[in-house]
Amino acid sequence: MGHHIQILPVDLCCSIAESQTVLDAALADGLMLKHSCRTGTCGSCKGRVLSGEVDHADSPWDVLSEQERAQGMALFCCARARSDLVIEAPEVTELRGISIQQMGTRVASIDKVSHDVAVVRLMLAPGATFNYLPGQYLQVLLKDGSRRAYSMATCTPRDNQVELHIRHMQGGVFSGHVFNALQPKAILRVEGPFGSFYLRDNERPMIFLASGTGFAPIQALLEQLQAQGNRRPVYLYWGGRQRADLYRHEHLLALEAQLPWLRYTPVLSEPGPACDWQGATGFVHRQVLSDFKSLKEFDVYACGAPIVVNSALRDYVAELDLDADCFYADAFV
Repeated sequence: MGHHIQILPVDLCCSIAESQTVLDAALADGLMLKHSCRTGTCGSCKGRVLSGEVDHADSPWDVLSEQERAQGMALFCCARARSDLVIEAPEVTELRGISIQQMGTRVASIDKVSHDVAVVRLMLAPGATFNYLPGQYLQVLLKDGSRRAYSMATCTPRDNQVELHIRHMQGGVFSGHVFNALQPKAILRVEGPFGSFYLRDNERPMIFLASGTGFAPIQALLEQLQAQGNRRPVYLYWGGRQRADLYRHEHLLALEAQLPWLRYTPVLSEPGPACDWQGATGFVHRQVLSDFKSLKEFDVYACGAPIVVNSALRDYVAELDLDADCFYADAFV
């Protein structure tokens, strides 16, 4: 037996089956609630249940506290309906022409652009349609039932291919397979698109903050802005440990020279003498604190390691007067 969900203040509705989470029910009905990890880890989908009862299932206590549960908060990626619900989700996007789907893809190419980053291009089936918002991600479905999430790095599929940037993680089952065994023409099953990391339509200047392969969705956003003839100021900060981690550095320098609205600041945390680095050093999110006195009128888009994303949100709100509702993030969790 299913239930009914009413979403306020937008007054949109969807149905939910007993086996579905609130988030999955909304996505299946073409409504995108704010979300990122879909596993209860990041807290992006946290919202209020105004009426009705939910089962919090495996919602982590360190992300959704006992006090928050008592106040009616829920992680919509974990919560399941025990009755009809009225929930508060101020940001809801109707997915125009976008549907979540599973599909088989074929590895078109694997380009190792640094010692631990590979650009992998997946060929879609002939005639297949895979629409997504630039900045969203897909999940690679592994044989053991687990999943790995990677952002699309182009604003649309190019030559019927989806581009992913994959870092080789120590002990990583799938990333290790990519670097040591995966070959062109291999079949990978994927599902998507997911995530609410996409450009908001306004005139506010923007900070793009990326660490490591968190640059992938930022690249997609830059392509989108170029295609739209953007004029909004964009300040891009990309951080890595050493120079080799900035695997699209030259491309961004050329892009900055071409686009009057783009300013690119690379930041290295451990440059070392061999780098001969003359640029900014330290933690990438702290460089923004050095360069700006206020972010009150800005939107911030951040993607990368959770510690970078979480530190940026905390410090920009506390020290630079950023409106927390204008901070959009995907954390690699």
